[in-house]
Amino acid sequence: MAEVRQRKAPAVATEKHKPEASTTTDAQPAELEWSWSDYGSWPLSVRWAPAYVALIGVFIAVFYVNYVNDPGLDMSSTESCIATFNYTFRINAARHQAEHLSTHSWELGTAAEAVEELVDPQKTVFGRDPFPNDKIPSQGLHLDQALIWLHQKIRTNNQTLFADDWGVSDPAALGVAATMLGHRWPQYTDAATRQKDYLLKDAPKYINGAISHRREVAELWSDAVSMVPPFLAYYGVAMNDITLIKTAFKQIQLYRDVLSVSRGPKKGLWKHIVGPSEMADDGCWSTGNAWAAYGMVRVRATMTAWRPSNEEMTEEKKKLDRWIGEILDGAITTDDDESGLLRNYLGDDSWFGETSGTSLLAATAYRMAVLRPEIFGQEKYLSWADRKREAVAERIDDDGFAKPAVNPLKHNSREPAESSPEGESFLLMMGAAWRDCVCAGVCPQPGHA
Repeated sequence: MAEVRQRKAPAVATEKHKPEASTTTDAQPAELEWSWSDYGSWPLSVRWAPAYVALIGVFIAVFYVNYVNDPGLDMSSTESCIATFNYTFRINAARHQAEHLSTHSWELGTAAEAVEELVDPQKTVFGRDPFPNDKIPSQGLHLDQALIWLHQKIRTNNQTLFADDWGVSDPAALGVAATMLGHRWPQYTDAATRQKDYLLKDAPKYINGAISHRREVAELWSDAVSMVPPFLAYYGVAMNDITLIKTAFKQIQLYRDVLSVSRGPKKGLWKHIVGPSEMADDGCWSTGNAWAAYGMVRVRATMTAWRPSNEEMTEEKKKLDRWIGEILDGAITTDDDESGLLRNYLGDDSWFGETSGTSLLAATAYRMAVLRPEIFGQEKYLSWADRKREAVAERIDDDGFAKPAVNPLKHNSREPAESSPEGESFLLMMGAAWRDCVCAGVCPQPGHA
């Protein structure tokens, strides 16, 4: 029996041990207790709590600054002004449409110019120093965004920069970009040279010597002033040839001699098309006047920015100022549509107000305000440009489309276009011109008028 009890004793001891184990388990929560005064006892969730709070605070601050509270325009430098500028419409959406929709030579060249003005303004003729050491700017390690997009669309194995059996002047719209690209790749300089030679030597000429807009018939279109003269002037700088800049000016003068209205309520405005074909158009097309005015502005800016022409071509600059002013004055005089937009044909109240010509003429006023603030920095021009810009901006949707825009391929159509490639580029030009005017301290800051 004793042996039996001895054998059972361990079993009893084991049974007695179970409550002790149970007691230990029940006591575990007590071991997890921690004290604020003892950092070592803090669990990880408590130790990391300040970091979580800080991250949440940073998120709230960033969200507030960027999405709730507008930090405002930073005028401490040109770069900061550009970086913080509010265009009041979705300008990047308009840029996408301009690049996506452009297929014709003049559309591609205009879109490239517009993107350059928006993204790399210091490289354009409107920059603070567009010709360092009297030379066109280099591209560095990376091409400008406009040139990256455009360079494969330029033909480097042809007489002109773009295949076009109809138009003479339109392929020249690619000329500035080709000249800039030639700074890195000589084949683009060669292509630009062939384009220049074609215009000056082989292209048909009007009876007064003006380069025709069309191949099969000598005909002058106001559109051509935005294609040919800016290219010839820029190429002249690249080749250190002031004669070409003088030729660019002379072509403007020859076009104006034929197209400018000399008397009546539309005095100073330009007719759209003069020539022997059925396309002749004596009306003052809003977009055509904008093409002419902005082309002159680009040549004017080139003359000013390049030291040799700035010093030698004083009288030519004065004449351009006057001619550009004539178009702006004519647009202001005929600005009577209740929409706030300029009519498709200026001075003709049977036409609807539309966004394309309005945008580019507003851009013209802003550019001239910076180039000649003593003349165009007046209330007459700046407040008018602001009203036109606001009227356009109100009609730009979330996809970047401005409506109603005239059909660019049917300028006399009474039906607005669903989309206009050149009209989208004009939005970029308008936004960039306004921004540069504000950042130059000529135009009032938004909200400070």
